[in-house]
Amino acid sequence: MSRKLSPVSATLATAILALAVLVFAAPSATAQVIRGQATSVDVTAAGSPSLGCCKCLGGTNVLDLSTISSNSWTVNGSPVVFLAAIHPSWNLNPGPAKWVSTVANGGTSSVAAGPYEYRLDFVVPACSIDQNVTLSGNYGGDDTVSVFLDNTPLSQCTGGWCFNSPKKPLSTFTTTVGPGAHSLRVKVVNGSLSPSGMFVNAKLTGTCTDKLTKPR
Repeated sequence: MSRKLSPVSATLATAILALAVLVFAAPSATAQVIRGQATSVDVTAAGSPSLGCCKCLGGTNVLDLSTISSNSWTVNGSPVVFLAAIHPSWNLNPGPAKWVSTVANGGTSSVAAGPYEYRLDFVVPACSIDQNVTLSGNYGGDDTVSVFLDNTPLSQCTGGWCFNSPKKPLSTFTTTVGPGAHSLRVKVVNGSLSPSGMFVNAKLTGTCTDKLTKPR
């Protein structure tokens, strides 16, 4: 035969059970808060490559922004075409970048005269550990080429022959980059109905500092 608890005993048992739940649940909730504070904030835009956050002080993060197949470069708003064949005079490219154009035969046939804007969007996240970020690289194209970070000019090659050595030396650029969404833009002006394209070897390097920022 079962024995019923008195009203007082039942109330006391309920209170003890509630206290036990709070005691055992508290460590788990605390752990979740700590993990949340240690997690860096990544503002990556969908589809855009992002530099990694620092996992330790003094480390380094690298992101390749070159014209390679894994990066979604566009030209005048459409995906670029990676060229299987290029003009024999286009010998100025140390790699790993590939020559790109608007059409598959852009390196050997005729492309309409006019401006072409090549673009790759990327993100430098705001992280729990600060990092000094530098964008550097080299480039070439047919005919006149200008490189921008967002709307800021970084480098320009004028006068034609921006694709040939020894006619022109390899053009380079370097700049610092802050947290946020950015775009690497390469503007190419084809002066006449002729082959046209470009390449860019670009690398984003983040050097982790010894400064911890406040959780975001």
